[in-house]
Amino acid sequence: MEKIAFRIRKDALASTWALLCFALLLPAIFGCSFEKPSSPSWDVDVSIPLVSKVYTMSEIADDEDAISEDSTGLLRFAQTSELDEYLVGDQLDMEDQSDDFSLTLGSFTVESPGSEATSVELREIYSEADLLDGQTATIPSFSFETEKKPLNSYDDFSYVLIDSGSISIVVINQLAITLGSPIILEVWDTNADTMIVTMTNNALIPPGTTQSFATDLAEIRLPNQLSMLMRGNSAGSSGNAVLIDAASRYDMAGEISELKASEALAKIPEQIVSSADDVTITDSLIVTEATLDSGAIQLNIGGDIPLDAWLVYRLPDFFDAIGNSFVDSLFITRNNAINNTINLRGFALRPQPADFAQQKVAFNWTIKTVSTGDDFALVRSSDLMSAGFNLSGLRFSSVTGKIGRQEIDVSQEDIEFDIPADMDSIFFETAQLELTIDNGINFPARLRFNIEGQNENGSVSYLQVDEVIQPASAPGEPVKTTIVLNNQNSTINDFISILPNLIKIDGSVELGDPNWLGTVSTEDFVDGEVRITAPFSLRLPSQKIDSDPQDMDIDDGVKDDIIDNLANGSFVAQIANHLPIGADVRIFFGESDSTVFSEPVLTIPHLDSLSLRAAGAETDNEGYVPASQRSDVSFSLSEQDMQTFLRDRLYSGVRVVIDGTNGKFVKVRASDFLEIKAYSTIRVKVNQD
Repeated sequence: MEKIAFRIRKDALASTWALLCFALLLPAIFGCSFEKPSSPSWDVDVSIPLVSKVYTMSEIADDEDAISEDSTGLLRFAQTSELDEYLVGDQLDMEDQSDDFSLTLGSFTVESPGSEATSVELREIYSEADLLDGQTATIPSFSFETEKKPLNSYDDFSYVLIDSGSISIVVINQLAITLGSPIILEVWDTNADTMIVTMTNNALIPPGTTQSFATDLAEIRLPNQLSMLMRGNSAGSSGNAVLIDAASRYDMAGEISELKASEALAKIPEQIVSSADDVTITDSLIVTEATLDSGAIQLNIGGDIPLDAWLVYRLPDFFDAIGNSFVDSLFITRNNAINNTINLRGFALRPQPADFAQQKVAFNWTIKTVSTGDDFALVRSSDLMSAGFNLSGLRFSSVTGKIGRQEIDVSQEDIEFDIPADMDSIFFETAQLELTIDNGINFPARLRFNIEGQNENGSVSYLQVDEVIQPASAPGEPVKTTIVLNNQNSTINDFISILPNLIKIDGSVELGDPNWLGTVSTEDFVDGEVRITAPFSLRLPSQKIDSDPQDMDIDDGVKDDIIDNLANGSFVAQIANHLPIGADVRIFFGESDSTVFSEPVLTIPHLDSLSLRAAGAETDNEGYVPASQRSDVSFSLSEQDMQTFLRDRLYSGVRVVIDGTNGKFVKVRASDFLEIKAYSTIRVKVNQD
């Protein structure tokens, strides 16, 4: 007797998550075969296997990346994703610093004009001198006053407003009489005919002697044309007869020395003035040494000094590759402005030690004016040169020092998790999120993250992370810190309950400890991974799950044999359930994949009074299933039912109605299984021939 073959296409059940955990373990492959009947002709019962398969949770885990088995055999949901790598890179910079400086010319030197002299003859002060000229006689005491005796003009200035300096007048007495006492000397502005200074001396100047007179010229406006006048008394020849020479004289020589001017129209020699200024580093950074990857100083030089000048400037805190501090110079023509940019790339910054917000960057500058030669220039001490000092774009390739506070902004690319289908109906009892951070920065850091989870239904949940992470043990040697969020220190259960398939992370990594001296470079980084795990200790609501419809392909010869010999039949199912949940199973057959469940031509069981039941197994105190729950089901199929399988096109589908866990959390091991054996028996009429 030949066997009757009857084949139905496999894969009647889709890989949806809840079915995967519980009811998906029901037959996803239906296989029946009928072979052509043969003689003798009598009625015989033929068993047609439909399903014979054991579905274990480990098989499901193999099919789903998100499901894995731990060391105890407990299944768990786990997803891991790498965090973006955040290089210190362009975050290692300093706020722009700027200031304005000015350097006034101040008191400046004017070439001392030297000595100019004049003479006074006896006849100019003694009225009888011409009458007695050539005679020997006694000259009595008398008072005198000379005319204003002009000195030669000074060639080096038109006028000088003196800030400091002095004038000394030397009187050389070549007369035969004594001059004084007193003697009053006056210096006059020849052109304006105004007295500039006066000097009184009670000394006596005997014949053949010299006497000096001096006075301060501060705040005196000194012209280039001076006159001198002397007045006073003379004791005459002191009762002695002397040879009277009317043309005899005394000389007066005036000399101006140590001349410093606050204003002058003059020939101005080279002037040198200097200033030491600085810019305070207001950033929360104390630099021991920093190498500059980029940055510049913009100098905007201007002012109103009416002299050509060299500006020599130094940056004593910036050093080149061979250890020399920065120095440069600029030539600035009178009354002009100039802009200059100093590229600091590759320089090392080594400022003097100081506390936070007190460290300074020094700027030392010197103005060397160019002598005007024989030209006059109007110069004032208030004339100044200004320097706009802007330290901008400082970005370091490495920094050694202390950081008070430096933030690296974090905006993580969206993390996509592959969540198995239909997991939105599962509620986990426990869950855990591990945030593993590799800190390659040699500074302590504080992690402030906002974690947002979204699922495909639009539900959103949030977690916050505020944790300190350890510094790298040395530059380039990262240290790992693992931050664990569980139901003891976070709302992770609420977070995982929506089963997010998209996670967004943003926030900042805040570097700095005012007591920590460290080194950081642009190549240093922060990266890591985020891992979500949830052991299969979960609860499920009651729900309905439909598999994907499957096309059934039956051989035409088999169909003919069934048509000729088919009688009634029956359906038998044997179920061993090692899962902690029960379910009702119904198999649908339809003429198209779109109508399998909505307009079936046959359902098994086809009466509501019948049931294909997978009873849930009992669990122990720890929530595990210790032994299987077995169920045997049998009911009749009519000949009409059996003829359903003879249609030209036929699709099958499985519907599982899960009982749910009634609010109770249960655990699922990889070894848990659902075993289904189902077959149909038919009464075949076998002919003698």
